Amino acid sequence: MMTDKELHCKMEQSAEEGRRALFDEYCGYVYAICANKLKGCGTSEDIDECLSDTFAAVFRYLESHAEADGDLRGIIGTIAKRTAIGYFRRLSPKAETTISIESESIGELSADIRVEETAERAALREAVLDCMKKLGEPDASIIVYFYYYGMKTKQIAELVRLSDTAVQKRLSRSRKKLRELLSEAGITEEGYQ
Repeated sequence: MMTDKELHCKMEQSAEEGRRALFDEYCGYVYAICANKLKGCGTSEDIDECLSDTFAAVFRYLESHAEADGDLRGIIGTIAKRTAIGYFRRLSPKAETTISIESESIGELSADIRVEETAERAALREAVLDCMKKLGEPDASIIVYFYYYGMKTKQIAELVRLSDTAVQKRLSRSRKKLRELLSEAGITEEGYQ
């Protein structure tokens, strides 16, 4: 893991090597932001494109703000979120169905909302996330990348910097451990499917 100072020095020495190091260091972080914002409305190609556009914007920003010694993670995170939100707005089918709060049809929407069910789902999601955090890293990330983002083990291996075989073994062990943790928390498989 490189520090911001080391990355800035590397970029000053060689722009190409600095960019490569920056990409390697923050690729997983940016991918997670893009995938999270685009879930449900974008394909894996859209997420990859968003990732590329984010890094292009980051490199442009760093070139035009060469004196900036700020927190790279914060800068990159902000650019990634803004880029992903732009993609979401373009890709989201809901973008065309926005309704004004003054609209007369707003009353129709409230009948579709099931508050109890939504609250139960949120509590369940929270409990599952708590159990996943207990797995530790990189196991929790591997589970999220595999099940939540639908990534292949080879892709995950690149992001977590492990071999494909190691990711497969960790995934198998993590699944077993997660089942145990969920069971201890009183969550059955029917509850979180």
